[in-house]
Amino acid sequence: MFETDGLTAIVYGLLDAGVGVATGVVGFPVTDMINRLRPIWRAAINEKVGLDIALGATATGTRSAFISKHVGLNVASDSLITAATQGIGAGLIIIAGDDPGAQASQNEQDSRYYGKMAEIPVLEPNGVQNMYDSIIEGFKVSEQQSVPVIARVTSRLLKMGGALERSSVERVSGVRFQKDNWKLTFLGRHQYHLKNTYPQLMKFAETTTLNEGHGAGAVGIISAGYASVLVEETIDEADNIAHLKLGLTNPLCERRIATFLEEHQKVIVIEEGAPIIEEAIRGKVLGKFSGHVPRTGALQHEDVERALNYVEADFIGAKPDVETLESRGHAASICQDCPFLPFYYALEKFETMVAGDLGCVIKTANSPLELLDVAYSLGSAIGVATGFEQEGVAVLGDYAFLHGGIEALLSAILFRQSVKVFVLENRVSAITGGQPTPEASDLISALCRNYGVLYKEVDAQSCTEAALSDLLRMVNSTTGIIVVVIKGICKKYAACREDRQD
Repeated sequence: MFETDGLTAIVYGLLDAGVGVATGVVGFPVTDMINRLRPIWRAAINEKVGLDIALGATATGTRSAFISKHVGLNVASDSLITAATQGIGAGLIIIAGDDPGAQASQNEQDSRYYGKMAEIPVLEPNGVQNMYDSIIEGFKVSEQQSVPVIARVTSRLLKMGGALERSSVERVSGVRFQKDNWKLTFLGRHQYHLKNTYPQLMKFAETTTLNEGHGAGAVGIISAGYASVLVEETIDEADNIAHLKLGLTNPLCERRIATFLEEHQKVIVIEEGAPIIEEAIRGKVLGKFSGHVPRTGALQHEDVERALNYVEADFIGAKPDVETLESRGHAASICQDCPFLPFYYALEKFETMVAGDLGCVIKTANSPLELLDVAYSLGSAIGVATGFEQEGVAVLGDYAFLHGGIEALLSAILFRQSVKVFVLENRVSAITGGQPTPEASDLISALCRNYGVLYKEVDAQSCTEAALSDLLRMVNSTTGIIVVVIKGICKKYAACREDRQD
């Protein structure tokens, strides 16, 4: 037994379980986990491809892990939902890094909803040892029931310290994809899942040691994930509060929860993110719906204390403040040595709708540039600009283009839709820590050349703002599709280009 952090516990869990392939996409809060798994890591251009790689590995008998931040799970969801009823081979753990409080993300999305939608297990660890045990147990369940298993983690869980005891893990060899499913229709596979697989998962929920409880008294708390840590630290040695910690939040241990509700006069559900647990037992508990627990943001000790202080009230009126950049003390402005600043300044002078994405370009939406009009997701700029009433401008990074923009450009080309595209190529994913990005310009050039699309390349270092203004006037006067790649070197991550993997 030794002291470590949650991140290390998960990495050891994956390695001790015999994971042979880890894949996915970097992003807060899972980037450091990915860096620790480099010997077995397979890079992917986006999360959909990453999950497909992991599914392919499991089909041929290799235990696999797919890792991404919460919004990345949106991109992978197409294959995820089908995999739940299609079946897999060897075990597959999907580690979803959620971001309560949107510390470094565009939203607070709760990945547990994907477990409910796909009808697969969702693990929600609540401590260092529990994180390790969750991974080990997750692989067992995954292989026994031939389904992917989601493990939801957060930044604070990964950083928290605690004691860890590694164990000798039995590795089942030769678990490959079984083709028996092809005898069933796709509807039949879902019916089989509901008739046979999900009932077994419900039995597991009632018996697993990942759910644990202690204490007695008139008041009970049901919690999960990092909220369990906060509850434990808040109630400490209180002898009049019972605590049920759920390490598995889909499916829920319904019988155990029902017994817990009967044993206590008041029960509070404390969870980070959406009221997933609370919705399942709504009307019988206090929590987010009753105002006892905040609906948004990362939970704090004072939130737990407030819920306990008002436990006798059935409802608490809550009017949360709406966060602004100023109130958060956050300045999301572009780096002053960004090589693309002259381009941004030139574009700012043109009266045109500009679509961006959620890479570094998003930082130009704020003062002093206030350049972007809309931005939705990584790689969305081209598709969005194509939908503008008049010909619009799309500005996106090279990684954003490879991640999701390439399909939108192909769509515009094939369906003859006008759009002006500027791809800023610095060959690193600067918004997530400077990971090297494959060269996009060769691909874009070949694509445009093949379809007769006007294409230009510009060196950001040698091109003046005046020259860029001339370029923009030319682009503005051109009808149809035009693609411009502006090449520059990110000063902050220049060294990362030397390690690129193209």
